[in-house]
Amino acid sequence: QLFEASSCTYTYLLADRRSGDAVIIDPVLETVPRDLRLLRELGLTLRYAANTHCHADHVTGSGALRRALGCASAISRRSGARADLRLGEGDELRFGSF
Repeated sequence: QLFEASSCTYTYLLADRRSGDAVIIDPVLETVPRDLRLLRELGLTLRYAANTHCHADHVTGSGALRRALGCASAISRRSGARADLRLGEGDELRFGSF
């Protein structure tokens, strides 16, 4: 669990220790440098930048991570936002052994 104080936003990083695959949930644009540094320090490969809702700080954070690392972006189909993956109820993001 990571925190960005200005917007009072929590970002979550999930990783499979064995494969090094990772997913970041609700990244914030202002903390992308921190997130990139953390991924590098932990030796993780970001597979998805997922958003639980459509806020400009999250969507732009996902876009910045996507540009920097080539990961896929994901958001709910019902949000109306654009992303590589538009998810619906029951859809799963698979990474590593998860």
